[in-house]
Amino acid sequence: MRNQLLLGDSTVRLREIPDESVDLILTDPPYNTGIKGSPSGTRFRNFFDDALSAAEYRELVATTARELFRVLHLDRAAYVFINWKSLGIWLDELSRAGFRLKNLIVWDKVVHGMNYQNYTYTHEFLIFAVKGRFFPRNKQTHDDSYRDLWHIQRETRQPKNDYFLHETVKPAALVRRPIEHASLPGDLVLDPFFGSGRILVVAKELRRDYLGIERDPRFYRMGAESIASGEVRGHAWTDSRSDERMHEHTPPHRRAAHERRSSKRLWRKSCGRGRS
Repeated sequence: MRNQLLLGDSTVRLREIPDESVDLILTDPPYNTGIKGSPSGTRFRNFFDDALSAAEYRELVATTARELFRVLHLDRAAYVFINWKSLGIWLDELSRAGFRLKNLIVWDKVVHGMNYQNYTYTHEFLIFAVKGRFFPRNKQTHDDSYRDLWHIQRETRQPKNDYFLHETVKPAALVRRPIEHASLPGDLVLDPFFGSGRILVVAKELRRDYLGIERDPRFYRMGAESIASGEVRGHAWTDSRSDERMHEHTPPHRRAAHERRSSKRLWRKSCGRGRS
């Protein structure tokens, strides 16, 4: 099963994937934030329902973790984006399924989100777990991806009220790091909660094969459109290396590389050779 999108409940459709057939798992599952979509509102109009009971969410995570462990090749990695509220559940169930928990990457989103009264949300987590032993596929990244704190600005585009978009799209620069770290061209990347399709789009851009699952028909169609066009609806295509945030702790070699890329893009634009 390669370069396919499956519509349906991930806990069911995962059973169709053969044992040890996937080279990398990278996914952005429901966080169980308690938020429900509000078709008539101005915020969360396009938000998927993300309010399961504690028992329902635990069962979703446990079933998913067991299936992910089964389908992943030996000596390969799995990455799971998550927030602080649901972190413990995912760590517990991934470990119980057989994964070795190797690290917890902190994504500094640079631009804060909501929750002003209780300290605004400015970070999320990326769980790094492996099946068996693991060997990085790239060691010369020339950026700070070898650290467990990544400073990459979140996407801040606000959807129009009459336009259907995915409201929690991860930046391309963020998504490409685990793909490059833990896979090679031709490898199969699985995202069982593909939503907007951003992870699969970047995987395809990096010449990996992809396999995605999505239960919501609206997002399934959006993901298919994203794969076909190479960009996520409402989120213009950008070089997935270009939206990294430069900050005072940026290593000199990474800052210099960023400046070289920026200069090259400006030169191409001035010559009329920019991406159309």
